Amino acid sequence: MDDIEKPWHKFIKEEVDNVPEIQGVYEIASVTPEGRKLWRIGKTPHLHTRLSTRLREPPPPENCYFRYYEAGVSKDLDIIEGKLYDRYHETPPASPEE
Repeated sequence: MDDIEKPWHKFIKEEVDNVPEIQGVYEIASVTPEGRKLWRIGKTPHLHTRLSTRLREPPPPENCYFRYYEAGVSKDLDIIEGKLYDRYHETPPASPEE
């Protein structure tokens, strides 16, 4: 995955409705006074369905943003997810609004 810096989208139904029903990895974070706080990272064969579910169960924190990465091959799911997890342990997270 060359481009880990995908754009952030407000985590609301109108934005999730634009996500295709594809295999991939998603990242959901809330914006706090301290910066971005990770809420969920996950992999799924159905991005749109999973993100739609995450809007409701369990309810997300306030002021959430999300981004997603398409993964054409199943092994790519683990690679992308691993890089995202590593990113949270390497550097302090910046705000999605930056």
